[in-house]
Amino acid sequence: MKTTKQIILFGLSFILTFAVSEVFIRTSNLASVSSTEFYDDIGRGRRKNLNFLRFNEGFGIGKFNQYGYIGEPHSQVKTNNTIRIILMGDSYVEAFQIFRRDYFGEIAKKYLKQQYPKNKIEILNFGRSGFDIADIYAYQKSYAEKFNPDFILYMISNDDLVPKYSDPLRPKTIIKNDSLKISFHFDPQEIEIFEKTKFITQNFAIFNMLNNGRKRAKTTPVLSILTDKVYFWFNSEIPSDPKINNQEKDYQINLVTSKIIKSLDTSKVVIINRGILKLPAEFKKLCTINGLKYLDLSSKLNLMKDQGEDPYEWKITKKEGHWNQNAHKVVGKEIAEMLNSLIDNKNK
Repeated sequence: MKTTKQIILFGLSFILTFAVSEVFIRTSNLASVSSTEFYDDIGRGRRKNLNFLRFNEGFGIGKFNQYGYIGEPHSQVKTNNTIRIILMGDSYVEAFQIFRRDYFGEIAKKYLKQQYPKNKIEILNFGRSGFDIADIYAYQKSYAEKFNPDFILYMISNDDLVPKYSDPLRPKTIIKNDSLKISFHFDPQEIEIFEKTKFITQNFAIFNMLNNGRKRAKTTPVLSILTDKVYFWFNSEIPSDPKINNQEKDYQINLVTSKIIKSLDTSKVVIINRGILKLPAEFKKLCTINGLKYLDLSSKLNLMKDQGEDPYEWKITKKEGHWNQNAHKVVGKEIAEMLNSLIDNKNK
């Protein structure tokens, strides 16, 4: 009887502790529930009509609209006299770190509205954290193109030039019979695991944290996760930097990446280097040969750094991370000026 009573008290204490911890985490926004859902047409995507609040190197608050992207919702049907631009890329484009008013897409939109007061300017944020060029292409073909954009901006860095296929629940851009194909073959076991666990990860921040830790442990040494920077005091192995490797003279373009570049619509797609390092010369040459418009933001980002204004430094939180507000202003202006030129040429 005494043992049974202790077990019951332990169980109640555990439930109470869990409930209090969950409420504290959710109300203080130390962590959030899962923001992903599985869709038949795009695989793993953002949960529609979901509010989010994120604390990282910066602070961001917003909502995934009914179409699954951040910002003002726009239907797939485009009205007359509308200029629609779709931004595609990774976490730098999705940009959880800032308010929408500071987002480079909003800054570019304001500039273009002044230049084209008779047009409706729409800039859609189709960035997805963790995307590389193959993910971007698959997302474009499976979803983004349905929104009938006038321009599609591929915002990439050196890290994005080789397909990683890191998420088993995202469609894959592959080569089949010497042609590009978007594969929607998902491992049934992965889908089953997602469906079985999504209730707790989408509703409980603690379980979502544990799930994220489980996934990270698959690719990162557990000890380095637990000890952070201290890990490298005792481990002299330095991870290779793909941004450095891509600068080697014998650099060769990945075959899937090459076919993606060769297949893109030159009247709509613009390749943008969003990194502080230049993209490999061979890659830029491939874009130029195939008639793609190319914008390199590295010179502007390096200029900011040379002037003592690091685009990746967040002074309030004392962290290094994604673009800060000043960097978004610079990037927004550069993109707006580039789009201004493209729109003028299209209207001639």
